[in-house]
Amino acid sequence: MNSDIKTLLQAKNISKNFKYPSEFTLFNDISLDVLAGESVAIVGRSGEGKSTLLQIFGTLEDATSGILAVEGIEVTRSNRAHIRNEKIGFVFQSFHLLEDYTALENVLMPAKIAGKSLKKDSAAYKRGWELLKMVGLEERAHFHTKLLSGGEKQRVALARAMCNDPSLILADEPSGNLDHQTAELIHDILLNFAVFNKGLLIVTHDRELARLCTRQYELKSGQLIPLL
Repeated sequence: MNSDIKTLLQAKNISKNFKYPSEFTLFNDISLDVLAGESVAIVGRSGEGKSTLLQIFGTLEDATSGILAVEGIEVTRSNRAHIRNEKIGFVFQSFHLLEDYTALENVLMPAKIAGKSLKKDSAAYKRGWELLKMVGLEERAHFHTKLLSGGEKQRVALARAMCNDPSLILADEPSGNLDHQTAELIHDILLNFAVFNKGLLIVTHDRELARLCTRQYELKSGQLIPLL
């Protein structure tokens, strides 16, 4: 493997334990690297902890133990919000959009959190429009997201994930409840994202989507198992 390829996500010995209502280990001693230019899929049955693992990788949840680094920077409590907003885009299964905000306002939210100018002639504002056009929703830019269909909401969520030009996108069942045509569009955009020196990590039940990725793993009985 080319030693010049950048490691975007490095997870070492990640474990997640619960003490209440009883002691339970969800997964243990998981290590994974995601390199620039590749897409990685994690499959597994419901309840195995795929979404929890992805949220730990995305700095949204704490691991019980282990080390996480993004672009070579170890994630800590003091820097994780900055790392998450600047370097990671997250696509949630349930969208997590602000329903009383427009599609464009939702897409621009990461830029707003980062303190970027959102004036109409700003780079962030122009990028927001470009992203909505990319996902085929420029005509819905000023619609409140509560008025959009499920497929449209997921496309807004995908555009939002790309707003700050992150190096890594994490996607949790990005097309689980979408029609076939919309699902294919989402898959194409996500997989093409990784081609340009970026990284993609997906958790999914969709084995066909997983097979389109560079590498595939199964989360089973607390372990991350490479699939051939």
